[in-house]
Amino acid sequence: MSTNLIDTYVFEIGRRLPRKTHTDIEAEIRSILQDMLEERSQKTGKPIDEEMTLDVLKAYGAPEKVAATYQGERYVIGPQLYPIFMQVLRIVLMVIGILAAIGLGVAIYQMVGRPQNAFEIFIKAVANFGASVMTALGNIVLIFAILEWALYRAGKKVEVKGLPKEKEWDPRSLTKVSSPNQVKMGETIVEIIGCFAATVIFNFYRLSIGFTPRLNSVFENGNWSSVTVIPLLSEAFFRYVPFLTLVWVLTIVLNIILLRIGHWNTVTRINSIGLKVIGIVIAAVMLAGPSLIGVTTPALVTVLGDAEGARVLMTLITQSVRGVLWLSIIGGSIDVIRVIYRTITATK
Repeated sequence: MSTNLIDTYVFEIGRRLPRKTHTDIEAEIRSILQDMLEERSQKTGKPIDEEMTLDVLKAYGAPEKVAATYQGERYVIGPQLYPIFMQVLRIVLMVIGILAAIGLGVAIYQMVGRPQNAFEIFIKAVANFGASVMTALGNIVLIFAILEWALYRAGKKVEVKGLPKEKEWDPRSLTKVSSPNQVKMGETIVEIIGCFAATVIFNFYRLSIGFTPRLNSVFENGNWSSVTVIPLLSEAFFRYVPFLTLVWVLTIVLNIILLRIGHWNTVTRINSIGLKVIGIVIAAVMLAGPSLIGVTTPALVTVLGDAEGARVLMTLITQSVRGVLWLSIIGGSIDVIRVIYRTITATK
């Protein structure tokens, strides 16, 4: 039990440290704790047991405090999350850059026919690109700032008088974390970002999900309001958005809690199963309900100018949407079975 306590304690410290250095620091702390235990055992003449280990861990300090001594100053986005933040930012900027390049190509094509407005069109294209970058950057920073708070903020309690007082750390609160119970930070953060993006796009940027035969008019006027957009998704789809949004928001909350505590337990697994089952039910209802496709073949003919190409594209869109729903149902069912299995085996 003493070894398990030390392993869990060192793990709790290590998960709060930068990935590049946490292995060496964990080894150093483990060695220090072993030396402290041996020294105390020699002084007291007693063998190392659970009670002695608890006393040593309590004297060494709470995991978040020990980790903080190795990290220096605190940041809005700390050292451990910063590499992931940069990876996400590069991917988002790459996507925005590709879309901006396509839009700029349309603008350049327009300049050929209207060279007198070339400078104005180019400036508006650059300005829209800059606005998109700033919006994306702000949203990403906000997400990672929340994650930083959830991961590293020290626990505090407020007394009756309203003065914050530091909570005394009890090493008995340590829970042995086996490999299947450990939270995978990278996957969890990606899921949070995906749910956040889906919530924002489907609730506030519905007009961006569609086709327009006059994309260059976006650069002429600087906004989407003057553009006729042919919606890709039908109103039947957006009737499900409030339910999907609820699942996405609750998934974000659950993932933040998981990042905070660092491991899965029975309660978090049951909540995860519930959210996945709700998602499967929503996907099944969407699959059996009215068409989720808002665009029609005549509308695609208007955009493409090719009747045969429009029919092929319409078939591809329809089958793709149905395929995504089937993948959601099958993948969600597999996840539910896996989580149920881990919940049962963890309680044995």
